[in-house]
Amino acid sequence: MGWVKWLVYIVSFFIPPFGFVTFWVFSGRQNELEHVAKWSMAAAFIGVVVYIILAALGVTLFGDLRQGMGWPR
Repeated sequence: MGWVKWLVYIVSFFIPPFGFVTFWVFSGRQNELEHVAKWSMAAAFIGVVVYIILAALGVTLFGDLRQGMGWPR
């Protein structure tokens, strides 16, 4: 489970609901999956904080798309 847990952490950062579900599913396990659950929850929380900061600064993923549609600013 070496590279898979890093993949779970990265996906949890970029898609926070995945991290929350991973925590919910794996938190009751008494093996390495409990460790993965804890850190995927941390990655999801950090991802949410980063997204909130970017939204507060006005950074959007669809800023150029709005201009292409002809919507007024």
